[in-house]
Amino acid sequence: MKKTKKILSSIIIAGLFLISDISAATTFSGFAGGKLNYGPDETVEEYKPNLKLQAFFAGQFNFSQNIWSHLEFSIDTGDFISESIFEQTPAAFQIDEISLITRGNLENVTNYFSVFMGTYDPIGSDLFLQRYFGIKSIASKITDSYLGLAGSILYPHFGVGISDVLKLHAEPVAFGGYMYVNNEDSKYYVFNTDLRTAGVFRNFTWDLAFGLGIPLADKYKGEDVIIAIDKVYWHAGTTLLIGNNYKNSLFLQAGLYNAAFTAKRDDVLVSPKDLYILFEPRFITQRFHFNFTLYSLPQNTVQKLLFVDDTLGIDLNFYSDSSLFGSNTFTFGAHASLSFKDKCLYDIKDIGNIASNGYNLNITPYITNPFLSGELHIQGKIRIMALADNPAKAFSADLGYRTKF
Repeated sequence: MKKTKKILSSIIIAGLFLISDISAATTFSGFAGGKLNYGPDETVEEYKPNLKLQAFFAGQFNFSQNIWSHLEFSIDTGDFISESIFEQTPAAFQIDEISLITRGNLENVTNYFSVFMGTYDPIGSDLFLQRYFGIKSIASKITDSYLGLAGSILYPHFGVGISDVLKLHAEPVAFGGYMYVNNEDSKYYVFNTDLRTAGVFRNFTWDLAFGLGIPLADKYKGEDVIIAIDKVYWHAGTTLLIGNNYKNSLFLQAGLYNAAFTAKRDDVLVSPKDLYILFEPRFITQRFHFNFTLYSLPQNTVQKLLFVDDTLGIDLNFYSDSSLFGSNTFTFGAHASLSFKDKCLYDIKDIGNIASNGYNLNITPYITNPFLSGELHIQGKIRIMALADNPAKAFSADLGYRTKF
């Protein structure tokens, strides 16, 4: 798989240079951001401060009106303080997307054909809706992340593959198909094929995808075979917005990843860690927004988010995005959240033991305002449950910045 990725990335990169040589009108646009987090080290009992960095870069190269490419990568570092910013610091570097897209305008549809490596048009973000329909973000504020595509994902179109998307001219509706290979199975490569539909109307927006993953085993009862299939993975995810960003609405995300059908069982094997549920009614007054969120998220998603600490919880987000400071409009607000450690939606049926692994009650005030050519985000988090045990560990702060260019 690694060899295949290297070969495809080399082909794509070589193609990018070839196209850029052919076209003298190549243009570039990008989006980048970074966040510093100062807070306590949760892995030790005594107070030990950590300073960590998350950052991402996303760029689009336009070679012509109908040919362009995407490149995105992210970085998530360890603690700068325990080492030194002038010494080596452990960090996770990830190439999230390399893709080449061509567009063909037909009589009734526009066709987008893509070759990609990495995570492409992920379910769980609103990236597909923004790219193909040009809308503003509709994502939940609690899924905010400074890791780009590596943030909130219901399930990824991840691997090496191709996609084809048809967008209708008569209606704001699109249909897509994906074929890609990855190594999500612990033993074998997995061939995936997915179907997708999305649409954007005044009071209803949807993005729905579902598909199958087939592990490509090369042995059957100890014997070498070309292909042996003893199980099939099923995955699906949806993003729905009933209403719109300018009035009361209901936002919903739900996903299931790698539910397994096997030849030896008639039922479907579903792990709670692969379920994703986010239910969010949104209320708007003349100047303020109130979002109430119930969520059950996989642990690997939680680790990448800005406002979420645990896998199961509720969150109340109160904010105003039309406040004036001089000639600038800024946003201020706060999150109040109650979350339960190592729990999921299944555990609600045993509500008496929902807090058996502990829980967190957090208050997170924040402010976002224009700065230079981008957006500056400042927030502080107060962990109420830590105040009694170790007040120093109850506070953390984040400083983030994003800009388009």
